[in-house]
This record gives sequence, C-alpha cells and structure tokens, in this order.
Amino acid sequence: MNSNRNDEIEIDFWEILMILRRRMVGIIAATIVCAVLTGIISVYFVTPMYTAVSKIYILTSDSMVNLSDLQMGSSLAEDYTEVIQIRPVIEKVAENLKLDMTYEQLLDCISITNPTDTRIIRIQVTYKDPVMAKEIANEISEVSRAQIVEIMKVEEPTIMETAVVPEKQSSPNNVKNIMLGALLGLVVSVAVAIFQYILDDTIKTSEDIEKYLGMNMLASVPEEGGTDNSEKKEKGKLRGIRRWKS
Repeated sequence: MNSNRNDEIEIDFWEILMILRRRMVGIIAATIVCAVLTGIISVYFVTPMYTAVSKIYILTSDSMVNLSDLQMGSSLAEDYTEVIQIRPVIEKVAENLKLDMTYEQLLDCISITNPTDTRIIRIQVTYKDPVMAKEIANEISEVSRAQIVEIMKVEEPTIMETAVVPEKQSSPNNVKNIMLGALLGLVVSVAVAIFQYILDDTIKTSEDIEKYLGMNMLASVPEEGGTDNSEKKEKGKLRGIRRWKS
C-alpha cells in the first residue's frame, strides 16, 4: 500500500516538472519582465537618499583614563543619545539651516547610535541632498554639544569626526531591487503554473480515466469537422483500440 502511494507522489511530482518545462518560456519571460519593471521603478521613480555621519567623543580629559571614567563614559553615552534627539536640538538645527521641516520630519532623517563598549556617539543623517545631509549631521553635532553642557552640566564633548559629502547614494540599492524583482517574477510564475495544474480536474487522456476514475477505456470517437490530418490520426487511434477486461 505504501509503495503505491509513493509511486503516485513521484508521478505527480514528475507531472509538475513537465508542466514547468512546457511553460519555461513564459516563466523566463515573467522573470525578466518583473526584473526590468523593478529596475525602472528603482532608478527613475524612487528618490535616491544619501547618508552622512559625524561622531562625538564623550571623554575629553587629557589625563589618564581609569576604569571609573570608562564606566561613566559608557553610562553617559545613553544619556547623550537621548539629549541629541530632544525637540530643542532638532528644531534649532532646522532653524540654523533654514529647513522647512517639522521636528518629526527631521527626526525621521536622523539615527543616533552608540557602538557597543565605546564612548562614541554616531550621528547618521539620511537625506535626499548629499550636501544637506552633511550639513545636518555637522550642525547636530555642534548644537547638541552646547545643549549637553547646558542640560547635564558636564564637560563639553569633543567632535571626533565631522561629516563629509557622501559620494554614493545609500538607497535605493538598484542591483538588489532588480534581483528581488526577478525572484518575485520567478516565484509568482511558477506558483501560477502549479496552481493551475492542481486546480485542473479535466480528463485529457485515457491514462487520466484509469488514474482518476478507475475505469478502462474501451473506445474513442473522433471529433467531427476536423482536418484531414486530425481525422487520419483519430482513425489510427480507432484501429489501435485496446480492450481490457474489467
């Protein structure tokens, strides 16, 4: 009983492979079309964004740094990260650079991180204009330094690295998008072919009658109005009819 089931699974899998093979041209065409469309959208309809980065160093003392200083620096890094993102800092940056942006809009362009086990604050700005991305990152560094001193009553942090104008866009990744589009076209076209095969319950051959209905075909009748060639083929089928014992 198990061997019969395994044979049936193998036959179904083979039929699916044959279906995909017969539709290979359509599958390849769908893959190429999706890749091209995705590439066109990515290149011409998605606004390119540029990322600039500036860095602030927390401890500025020239004396030897001990363990307590390191622990304090790591703890302050989290506080600095929050201070940099407060409304007075962000709004002051927008005012200084004459940006027509709200607090929320400008904050969405900014990412403040503290690399693990460091006393460095990384200010990353992603904007559609590469020059303005650099200006925003550097302005945040300057404004936040003064705000940190005023609020936290600590020594002013040092600017470790100023932002430069990014030469390449950070998004979109055109190559990646094209590859994803091609993969999507391939998956969808293969899925459509398989679903059509699964949902197709029509009887096409004598083997289908035996397989799905458990009956033996005794005769076949040619279609009327066929061409000469089709009539000859049907007559040939009639001459080759096999009979089975039920």
